[in-house]
Amino acid sequence: MKLSTDFDKLGFHDASIEKIERQSGSVILEIKGVFISKEHPGSDGQDWKVEEAILEILGVTEERATHWEDDKAAKEHPEPEFPLDEIMHAHFVDGVFSFDGFKQTVPWCEWFITANSFILEVKSASKFSS
Repeated sequence: MKLSTDFDKLGFHDASIEKIERQSGSVILEIKGVFISKEHPGSDGQDWKVEEAILEILGVTEERATHWEDDKAAKEHPEPEFPLDEIMHAHFVDGVFSFDGFKQTVPWCEWFITANSFILEVKSASKFSS
């Protein structure tokens, strides 16, 4: 299954990033734990729990990563090449993919990727029943 629309119908809460690669205008994430809503046009009307997938973010023009040590202001991330490993929230608004969550013991990190599209290639998934 390959999905390239309706990013808002994908759930990344508690998804883990296993690997990050960058190739000519793309950021490629190996990711586990994505949820695909039955509302997504590519879901065949089913909710899916994705065990393994590749999220390729295409047409990347800028990346920015920050982390929070307090509640005053974000600071430049010390490891921008791999800014987080557990996603709590993910959005795609006005050409910017934004992810926030955790990086090992750092309590809150943010990653902003300016890009124009994505492809989520599902490697393994199972129907989700609540």
